[in-house]
Amino acid sequence: MNIARRKYFIFFGIFFSTVLFASSGLESEIARAKEVSTSYLLEGVVEAELKTTISSQTSGVVRKILFDVNDFVRKDQIVLEIDDQQQRASLKQAQAAEREAQINLQEAQTEFNRIQEVYLKKVVSRAEFDKANAALRAAKARQDSSRAATSKAQQQLDYTIVRAPFSGILIARLVEPGETVSVGSQLMSGVSLERLRVNTQVPQSIYRAVRNHSRAIVITEDSEIVSTNMTFFPFADPLSHSFQLRVHLQDIQNDLIPGMFVKVAMEVSRELKTVISFNSVAFRGEVTGVYVKEGEALHFRHVRLGRRLADNEVVVLAGVNRGESIVSDPVAAAIAIKNTQSD
Repeated sequence: MNIARRKYFIFFGIFFSTVLFASSGLESEIARAKEVSTSYLLEGVVEAELKTTISSQTSGVVRKILFDVNDFVRKDQIVLEIDDQQQRASLKQAQAAEREAQINLQEAQTEFNRIQEVYLKKVVSRAEFDKANAALRAAKARQDSSRAATSKAQQQLDYTIVRAPFSGILIARLVEPGETVSVGSQLMSGVSLERLRVNTQVPQSIYRAVRNHSRAIVITEDSEIVSTNMTFFPFADPLSHSFQLRVHLQDIQNDLIPGMFVKVAMEVSRELKTVISFNSVAFRGEVTGVYVKEGEALHFRHVRLGRRLADNEVVVLAGVNRGESIVSDPVAAAIAIKNTQSD
């Protein structure tokens, strides 16, 4: 055997032993099949499902404003007060009229009872009885009317205290202290952050597939929010020929704010893909790869990655087959190979 061939075999043996024993003690995982959705990426805008503008339901001068724009307000908290002197005066007047109507009713009832008693004894005529009965009915009607007037006056007084209809953020203040408002005057606007949705436009070409799957993934900088609760508008825009879609995002814990732009991945199909842990991927400059274990052997293999999934997983498009063993810690794998080569 010549010197060149001897050096080749010696070098090959050293390299083979390095690969052979470098994987000892390294934790690994199996490249597995997972059903992954094929999606069409759209752009959407976050908006609040609950958004309202509070309007005045009574007239008066704004006495106090307790919250301002960007303040968080809980449901039923007082946000604004209107001077209530006029409403209190109207309520007192209505209550006085109600008391008077009650007295008149009592008198009419007493008179009716007296007339009815003597009428049964045939002491008075039928006309007198009918007159007393009519007076009693009129007194009851006046009492009902006075009670309604009192209730309305009380309601107008209650309207001088403006409360938040739901918990949320104030986004606009439309009046100032000292300003006179009337019924229907806009006071404040607010949105609730508890129930959000994303508005997007679905192209005609994928509308049927999107509707059949009814699954969307709202992609933010930090997370992916899956939703199957959505509202499809059954008509297309005459200019863009796209369909409006609302993706509802109830009970979510994230930093989404109404008005934000987000990406929306609309599922159009589902198929099995090869997935591995994202932490097992090694990035070496422009090279992306994983360390694959074959028995005790360890190899660095280039891979082409697809979309990153939830639960810290990533789709492998090429370079790894399902069932192969992938080292979980690529740094530890590189150190193991280096130490073995040093030995």
